[in-house]
Amino acid sequence: MDLRTQELEEKVERLIEPLVAEEGLTLVAVEAQRRGRKMLLSVCLDRRGGIDLDTCARMSEEIGRHLDVENLIEGSYDLEVCSPGLERVLKRPREYACFCGRRIAVWLSRPYEGRRRLEGLLLRADPEGVELLVEGEEIRLAFEAVSKAKLVFDWKEELRAEKHPGEEG
Repeated sequence: MDLRTQELEEKVERLIEPLVAEEGLTLVAVEAQRRGRKMLLSVCLDRRGGIDLDTCARMSEEIGRHLDVENLIEGSYDLEVCSPGLERVLKRPREYACFCGRRIAVWLSRPYEGRRRLEGLLLRADPEGVELLVEGEEIRLAFEAVSKAKLVFDWKEELRAEKHPGEEG
């Protein structure tokens, strides 16, 4: 990503974060990609329990109005507002921080105790790295050690929760 694209993403984040928070949503990520002469701006939003298509459409209109007023993007652009999805790939520290308390899978650039893939509960995230709870052990990983990470959706747990809402075990 070039510096101008990164600056644009940061400006958009600063512009829309208050708007998103006012709606009770969390800004997960802003990604800008040049597609020929057009810019594609993708905004990922979430909230506890997830967001629906109507929320994405409403927020797309709101965010689009704010972007047009501020004129942050030169030329034409496409705006995409989406939810993170069940098994979203995590790229930036901000994204990790949004999903503390969730299970993630992490692929490592070098093995940790002979393993290149770890799966566990994301405990904490900061600009330098993450802490995971893996098989009862807290593990600190620097972002440089992570080659890929994504959310892990537990279908069995979700089905169990749907069958017995509010019940433990």
